[in-house]
Amino acid sequence: MANKHIFARYGLIGDDLALKANIDLEIDNEGRIASISSEKPGNFIDLSNDESKLLMIPGFINSHVHIGDSFAKEAGYNKDLIDVVAPPNGIKHKLLAKTPKDLKIRGIRKAVIEMLSSGITTFIDFRENGVEGLNLIKEALQGSLMNYLALGRFKNENDIDSVYELADGIGLASYKHISKALKEQLKSKKSKNRKIIACHCAENVKNNALIKELFNDKLIDVIIHGTQFKKSDLEQLKKNRTSLVLCPRSNGYFGVGFPPIIEVLKQKISISLGTDNMMANNPDLFEEMRYLHGISRVLDKSVDLNARELLKMVTINAAKNYGMDDDIGSITNGKTANLFTIDLSEPNYYSHQIDSNNIYPMIVQRTRTENIKQTYIKGELAFERK
Repeated sequence: MANKHIFARYGLIGDDLALKANIDLEIDNEGRIASISSEKPGNFIDLSNDESKLLMIPGFINSHVHIGDSFAKEAGYNKDLIDVVAPPNGIKHKLLAKTPKDLKIRGIRKAVIEMLSSGITTFIDFRENGVEGLNLIKEALQGSLMNYLALGRFKNENDIDSVYELADGIGLASYKHISKALKEQLKSKKSKNRKIIACHCAENVKNNALIKELFNDKLIDVIIHGTQFKKSDLEQLKKNRTSLVLCPRSNGYFGVGFPPIIEVLKQKISISLGTDNMMANNPDLFEEMRYLHGISRVLDKSVDLNARELLKMVTINAAKNYGMDDDIGSITNGKTANLFTIDLSEPNYYSHQIDSNNIYPMIVQRTRTENIKQTYIKGELAFERK
């Protein structure tokens, strides 16, 4: 069978998201990029006419989401974080317990369509409710092209074996919920079958003793939030080579503060972004990038958070944070052909001309969901805007 091709006038190619022109991707039968043909773009991109100018962008990776609560949108509006999402008695968990399975599945499927229409080709989900929760997402997404990691959460010590075996990793609500015996079980399992272990940490309050324990144990691969982290915490995180995922809009929604983006940038920590609870935020990583950029400008205008780095946070950085960068995260030979296209000829992009540097802030600042034309996963068309 002959290989297929995907064409675009422009594209962000390679791990550095270099702008290239006249892109021709050859996709093999396994959905990987067999070859890339491209040209060096001119100094300026002419946007003065209405001729279609598709630009391909590597598929976005949503580094942290709770997709199972999609059926309960705005149930936490103007309410405190603990009241809404803290297990086992938060509003979210009560709703998950009493809502029929078919409605939860419908919510997950609708959320996936929304993500695909936003250019997201991979998401990392924190799965509540043990084996039952893992089976729910697997059933909901059977036959879907969407790529995802389901990080399971065990209800008690009795189901840790089954959850660890079934899940792509473990997603902990808090490190304080982990007993010494559970830590030893997880360390033992990880030594035999290494899987990602991620944990919410310092989202609302900062427990110094707990953070010290987390870093000393060296069990956690990915920290979610770290909203209350200070310089010393980030220095230890960097020393431990622990990944960090920020969810700035979620922090704003629940009123818990701003992520420590200025210190993160100063220490050159490679972060990625997540949209967190579907009940609280739409899964739009363009909105997430814009919100984070705005925060950084408010906190310290002398620190440069440039648009290319923002785009890396939702592509190559995210892939690296979860150990998937050999396979996804950029449009590169040998990697899976996960990407989406936007049309620069649309009105909201119009400018007399734009250079090859300003194209990055234009993409971040101006792109709306309706600008996304096609989303491809493994070279297959997973979404097309009619």
